[in-house]
Amino acid sequence: MKKFNFLFVIGVLLLSATLIVSSGCKKATEDPTPTPSAPSFVVTSQPNGTDYFFIWCFCSTNDIMLTKVLIKDPFNITYTYTGNQQLWIKDELIAFPDTYPKSSGTWRLTFYGTIVGGSAFVSNAQLTITAKK
Repeated sequence: MKKFNFLFVIGVLLLSATLIVSSGCKKATEDPTPTPSAPSFVVTSQPNGTDYFFIWCFCSTNDIMLTKVLIKDPFNITYTYTGNQQLWIKDELIAFPDTYPKSSGTWRLTFYGTIVGGSAFVSNAQLTITAKK
């Protein structure tokens, strides 16, 4: 009986160790890594009063079909612009339809889409907003 109890305890310890190792050490998800041949974006802003602003951007390298843009403010709050597979012509200035609160700091934009005639991409860009005036 002692041998059975000893083997049972060893089995439970091995199972517990396996579960801890396989599930407890996962890396937290981070911002997506840009695709190696991803297009480049130029991002700018336009004030809308003193507390809000518009985001404008254009793709400086390719014609693209835009799937979505994730916009993270300096406080890590995420806004989503759905591109609805909209065609963006290279160097065509596009305004996002929403306004965003004028929070000072670096805003991070992650673009998802497909290069026209090419492959899917993920591309990152930044926008720096200065203090309210």
